[in-house]
Amino acid sequence: MLILHTSDWHLGRTLHGQSLADSADAFIDWLVDLVRERGVDAVLVSGDVFDRAVPPVDALARMRRALRELTALTTVVLTSGNHDGAARLGLFADMLTPSLHVVTDPEAIGVPVEAADALIYPMPYLEPDLVRQSLSDLPPEGQGGLPAPLPRSHQAVLAAALRRVRADLEVRREGGDQRPAIAMPHAFVTGAQASDSERDIQVGGVPSVSADLFDTLGGADPLIHGLDYVAAGHLHRPQDIAGASVPIRYAGSPIAYSFSEAGATKSVTLVTTDATSVTDIEVVPIPTLHGICVLEGTMDELLANPDQEARASYVSITVTDDARPERMVPRIRALYPDALVVVHRPAQAPALAPARQVRPSRDPREVTEEFYEAVGGRPLSDQERLLAQDVWAQLRGKDMQ
Repeated sequence: MLILHTSDWHLGRTLHGQSLADSADAFIDWLVDLVRERGVDAVLVSGDVFDRAVPPVDALARMRRALRELTALTTVVLTSGNHDGAARLGLFADMLTPSLHVVTDPEAIGVPVEAADALIYPMPYLEPDLVRQSLSDLPPEGQGGLPAPLPRSHQAVLAAALRRVRADLEVRREGGDQRPAIAMPHAFVTGAQASDSERDIQVGGVPSVSADLFDTLGGADPLIHGLDYVAAGHLHRPQDIAGASVPIRYAGSPIAYSFSEAGATKSVTLVTTDATSVTDIEVVPIPTLHGICVLEGTMDELLANPDQEARASYVSITVTDDARPERMVPRIRALYPDALVVVHRPAQAPALAPARQVRPSRDPREVTEEFYEAVGGRPLSDQERLLAQDVWAQLRGKDMQ
């Protein structure tokens, strides 16, 4: 049995204003071909399929196409992440075909999807303030008879959710069901490496959950046969997480959504199972339609021998000349057409002149010249000084009218 793990598609997202629609289309085409060629039995999408709760129309159409083509080939299990609008995404969940399972309701945690001869436990993103009462299994408090709310942290609510998974697994294991079990959380697991493109999910000062939680499933001791794989979502950098005996992996986003992800190979994960366990975990790189590149150097260095691969990529460029070069941005973009970020940051910060006593009578032209020398790293040229004096003369003339 072959199960594909992916997450964090973020359909509808842009990169510094640049549309990533063509990259998303290329990924979907590649994914469908991979599922067909490898005979994948189930596709798990661990949250954040959209970039915001109300996605644009083209993102909805792109998702509809992906699900239509994938469900014609295999079973798809999809959960909501912190970017998705869970209520909207799961609106028609109970009306879908048997090959598509959209799980957005926290109350559904603990009920597995039985796909590919495995037990798949979908776990939508859990916002502590919204679920600490509904997921609580603490003793009742007060006169109402309701359980006491869970502590206000991701650790507390995910532990309670995993106890529901544990309760279901205990019954199944005692009844002889030893099929491999896979959980699909959307959370920040301790020890993971974040990037700039994830939205902060910190609540109560505790943004992460401990890895060993997936061994114990929120209980005191691990089950003899608990989870066999954790298909995590939320972080965009593909990575394995240490700290638990069960394999925990972030598939990562299929597209780079920030320049902090430059150099990271995007991938999906193929998980092979037999009748009782996971037997192999394979990382399959995703072809990149547009590369991501970060460059830094003087203007002469950047323009002298440009790397052809960089010229074809989305680029963030830092120019390190002591003084800001003339026509810096258009000259850079003439050579790097997809330079989405161009900033000037001198290699050595210009030395600021000693602070002078503020005097109401101080000449504004003198202040202007000092300011440009401080931020530009050089004195104004004669032509620039004349231009500044001309502007001040015009302003002074208007004040006297």
